[in-house]
Amino acid sequence: MPESTSQKGGGNRDDQPKRNLPSWMTSKGTEGDSGKKNKPDNHIPTQVTKEVKESGGSCSGDATANNATGFSKLLDGVVFALSGFVNPERGNLRTQAMDLGAIYRPDWSPDCTLLVCAFANTPKFKQVQSDNGTIVSKEWISECHEKRKLVPIEPYLMHAGKPWRRQQKPKHESRDDKDSAARNVQKQVERTQGKSVQSEITARGRDMDSVQRKFSPSQIKVMAKDDLMQTVSWLESQEEKPEADKIKEIAAEGIITCLQDAIESLQQNHGLNKVAEQWGIAPTVVRELAVIENSKNASLSKEEIMEIAIKCKKIYESEFKKMDLSPDKGKKIENEGSDSDETIEMTEEEIDQACRSLPEYDV
Repeated sequence: MPESTSQKGGGNRDDQPKRNLPSWMTSKGTEGDSGKKNKPDNHIPTQVTKEVKESGGSCSGDATANNATGFSKLLDGVVFALSGFVNPERGNLRTQAMDLGAIYRPDWSPDCTLLVCAFANTPKFKQVQSDNGTIVSKEWISECHEKRKLVPIEPYLMHAGKPWRRQQKPKHESRDDKDSAARNVQKQVERTQGKSVQSEITARGRDMDSVQRKFSPSQIKVMAKDDLMQTVSWLESQEEKPEADKIKEIAAEGIITCLQDAIESLQQNHGLNKVAEQWGIAPTVVRELAVIENSKNASLSKEEIMEIAIKCKKIYESEFKKMDLSPDKGKKIENEGSDSDETIEMTEEEIDQACRSLPEYDV
């Protein structure tokens, strides 16, 4: 019989050495009759493929899993609280931060490392600032979540305080490694805080000098006189006004009452805005302190503002006492020591005897 076509050119193929086909010749990489190429499995991004190749591994589903794990560890060691947000934005931010590995707290607590804040100078902002906690805007969380990487925090800082994440240290690191890591952390904190802290100290020093000049005893006395004149003018312009001889006294009483309301409001952490709004004409002290309290970079704490308010009230009271404000004050001074109930009646003999007892008396 003639040799079959399969046997031509060299005998049985089973006896020939086999070769592994390259990957591009497998069924997954061949072209169909239509000329279209099949897409590679897993749709692994080019950047991930490059990283896997450089590390000596193979590009597989493990790379995607590792990438997802890295994403969920970006904010590992961060314990955060939210301030100034309402739902649904609050819920979205909380979810994004927790996706990145952060731990959520309903309110600021001693174990918190980061406050995500909507506005500066809120009560919560000032509380965390006084605790030297780090405060950041919401955009940082959104950027990290959107770009799936840890973006630099410095441009988003509202206040640079203590480290914003707990330092994760290897279990078996040497003493030298621990010391080196501690030094690196300290340097990072110092670099972050250095300029901002120095600028805050300089600005606070300037602000304190300005406040001390504005609320010096001499300036407060001037404010007291000006406020009394303005309040009297305001009372005179009202349809129902007090009697003319009592208007100054009523004006002074109103000013002192307003100052007392301001002090009590500060003691209750309510601020001065409500007091300034409730009074038709508020004293200069209250208006000036409200401006300082509401300024974006408030240089004084509530306790310091309250101390100034108390000092001003005492000086105002002292100045008003020196003024002739009561309509009956003059009469009391004129009649002082001449009360008819205390007059002693004497006979002529008693008067004559009393006069003789005087050394200068000469009959």
